[in-house]
Amino acid sequence: MRLFLAVLAAVTLFAAPADAGQSRPPADAAGAFLAAFDDHAIVAKSSPDVGTFLVDLVRDPRFPGRVNDIAVECGNSLLQPMLDRYIAGDDVPDISRVWRDTTQPSCGFSTFYEQLFALVRQVNTTLPAARKIRVLACDPPVDWSRVQAPADLEPFLDRDATIASVVETQVLQRNRKVLMLFGLGHLTHDGGSGAVARLERAHPGAAYVVADHRGFTADNTRLEQRLGSWPALVPLRTSWLGGLESTYFPLNRDYPPGTKGYPGVDAYLYEGPADTLLREPLSARAILDTAYLDELRRRATAIQAPPDGLEWPEFFFDRERTSGVLLRG
Repeated sequence: MRLFLAVLAAVTLFAAPADAGQSRPPADAAGAFLAAFDDHAIVAKSSPDVGTFLVDLVRDPRFPGRVNDIAVECGNSLLQPMLDRYIAGDDVPDISRVWRDTTQPSCGFSTFYEQLFALVRQVNTTLPAARKIRVLACDPPVDWSRVQAPADLEPFLDRDATIASVVETQVLQRNRKVLMLFGLGHLTHDGGSGAVARLERAHPGAAYVVADHRGFTADNTRLEQRLGSWPALVPLRTSWLGGLESTYFPLNRDYPPGTKGYPGVDAYLYEGPADTLLREPLSARAILDTAYLDELRRRATAIQAPPDGLEWPEFFFDRERTSGVLLRG
């Protein structure tokens, strides 16, 4: 009997857990993301989001206790006072100018920023004054009514300089914490000319950079299976992703052969298989605003944009029409 019990105990000890083979709930990706603010004044994430992570993050009750500001790419810094009034709850009928009057015409058709601003405004109604979240517009302060020729836009083309200046003066000099939402090219801390790289020259290690998963360049299905459940925030340095050849990531520049991981990035956000990720829909409100489309055409003419440039609404719409609804499709 003793032998039988010993064998039974051993079998029980080494048996597979009761949930073996079953899907387990994903890790707390939002908690891991917010924990990065413990050691960094800046957590920077590629944007717009490929899923619902950011919207859920802003709605997370833990968010206001960790984050003071959200810095965005699609926002004209000249209109910061207007944005502040809107986020504070004031009636601002022309708030769309904040994301429509940037140097990037595609911002004007974004639904992400329009929804994000409205969400922060609503979240702030539930918060005491000391915890209310501020949204920082970081695109150069161009006044399009004064742009009549290419030379008029030239002073506003160094977008990274403006981004870095806003974050420096409005966040770092005030000992605040900021979530930066920009295209990844502005965020990597690789010693280049991007905004985060510029900020880290004076504030080494200030930023934690997160890249969205948009698909591996090779062997995608197998590698996605290794990523497992989602949403998941996977650190590069302490995971198998850090040992992966950099060529597996969709980089926008070349690196020396043998480079490992995702250069300039600290963590990888996996929101699901790349072939199920949706493209951001265009704003119907912007598409149907004929006065706005006419203004975009005027701007394109003023800066002498090429006929196949995204500054022209017709070319932009044609590209979107043929792109499909999936990021990879």
